[in-house]
Amino acid sequence: MVAVAWRLRQGVAPPVPGMCEHRCGEVDVPFPFGLDTNCARSPDFLLKCTNIEGSGIQLQWGNLTIHKISVGDSTMIASLPEAYECYDQNGTPANQNSSLAIDLSPNPWYRFSETQNKLVVVGCNAFASVTDGEGMVRSGCVSYCSGNGDFANETTCSGQGCCQASIPKGLKTLDISISSFGQNVLKSQRGHCARAFMVDNRPFNISNLTLQTFQDVGNNSGLVLDWMVESDVSCVMAKRNRSSYACGKNTNCTDFENGPGYRCLYEPGYYGNPYNPFEGCKGNSTYPTHSLAHSNELCG
Repeated sequence: MVAVAWRLRQGVAPPVPGMCEHRCGEVDVPFPFGLDTNCARSPDFLLKCTNIEGSGIQLQWGNLTIHKISVGDSTMIASLPEAYECYDQNGTPANQNSSLAIDLSPNPWYRFSETQNKLVVVGCNAFASVTDGEGMVRSGCVSYCSGNGDFANETTCSGQGCCQASIPKGLKTLDISISSFGQNVLKSQRGHCARAFMVDNRPFNISNLTLQTFQDVGNNSGLVLDWMVESDVSCVMAKRNRSSYACGKNTNCTDFENGPGYRCLYEPGYYGNPYNPFEGCKGNSTYPTHSLAHSNELCG
């Protein structure tokens, strides 16, 4: 089980984003996140910058490594190990990490993004499933091979050697497991591995894929998390308490779609960080009305 946890600290001074460090290694750390209790909006957005032997400086949230944070669409990208199952030349399971789980239920500000994640399985006669915290199967797919697992004639992940499945909305616990099916292990499976991992929700060409060997597994993929600045609070409710309202100047509040809570967006014609309580978003005549897609570039 991959858990996410942090220590809560009380009695801290109000955050002052302009006086804080906003970068950890190669990753920007925009407010409401922070690397110090005086720099994060609350302990729920406190991250840690750690020098990990063999990996260098990494941005950590609990024991997850964070590669990117966006205030424009309220997402972060975390590193997620792949699940895999390998067979030796005799067809016997020989190397496996067949199950992994992340539990976000103690952290109501975060959700697995159902719009930007998909589960992908690459391998022969393999089944992968996604279950929730109660053990209910919420998603999954089957990847089969009728021959030697040659992907040369395949362009999409359609079930032949590769399958994909969506992630359900509102999921708080992600438990991915992979296993083989069928009475006999195919010749193409021997000495190779089946893998299950997360990718962003875009089509991709699989014609250059191959069945991986023991030495190729154990990689990490990117998992997209949605986050909200406050949980269990709607925009209408949040605006009633201006002292705790998270949206800065020249911004709009929008209710979160992947769980109860809200996030902030800049108004058309503005750019910047909509969560900055001192500056908010700034106007710029060179930027006319922007869509949410542009906010990734301009609010961060």
